[in-house]
Amino acid sequence: MISRFFSQAWLYTKVRYAGMDVVEFFAYRVGLSIATLLIYVLIAQYTTGGEIDLTRWVIGNAFVLCVSECVSTMGTYFNAERFNGRLRSIIAAPTSKIAVIMYSTVSSVIVSFLTISGGFIVGGLIFGVPFGDLNVAMFAIAITTAAFACIGLGLLLAAIALLSDSMYLILNAISLLIMIFSGANFPVSQLPQFAQFIANAFPLYRSIAAGNLAMGGNFSTEFAHLIIGEFVLGAIYFAATVSLIKIIERATIKKANLDMF
Repeated sequence: MISRFFSQAWLYTKVRYAGMDVVEFFAYRVGLSIATLLIYVLIAQYTTGGEIDLTRWVIGNAFVLCVSECVSTMGTYFNAERFNGRLRSIIAAPTSKIAVIMYSTVSSVIVSFLTISGGFIVGGLIFGVPFGDLNVAMFAIAITTAAFACIGLGLLLAAIALLSDSMYLILNAISLLIMIFSGANFPVSQLPQFAQFIANAFPLYRSIAAGNLAMGGNFSTEFAHLIIGEFVLGAIYFAATVSLIKIIERATIKKANLDMF
């Protein structure tokens, strides 16, 4: 079963990137994201006078790069299948719907890891991040957990796409909210108290804090709490996705209609 899962994931990845060679893939999926990171960090450097350590901005904006792949791309999964004419087959198939969606998550995790790592390295070299202080293991754990939580949210939004005809508006709004509540460009502590509470319901807030702890730090209780909290949030997203898909599936059979809007 495991080999079948990864073979299906590999097939999905080949179909998804069939129109790109290796150079085009890295230029579009990774290079464009890194350029976005550089813009935000340059803005931070300009507005702060360029006399402070920009490590926090580099780390925060590197993590935010996975939003495009894990939230925006995953969130359009059912919309894309509807456009390609496969939605009816997916809904009607006896196999688990969440398993079908999970095939696409493998490539998203890999691309997110490459994007975050590449953005951090390039941004760090340009803006003088002290790589010698980095705990690589902690940073890798933070990246993986961030991708897991963001994919969970993306899958939930993909299921919601069956209930709404305004999915792209929702995705753009969620992406902006993640930017605001992630703490990538300004501390969440500067927000009103109720907004700080809301930040806990969005991914990346804990992952970015964990990534900052990886600079010059060792494994600690605080780091563990942040990682566990982010993992639990991602698990909640996945559980909500499974429940929502089952509800939609039953409603689809009852109403003989693939779209609930």
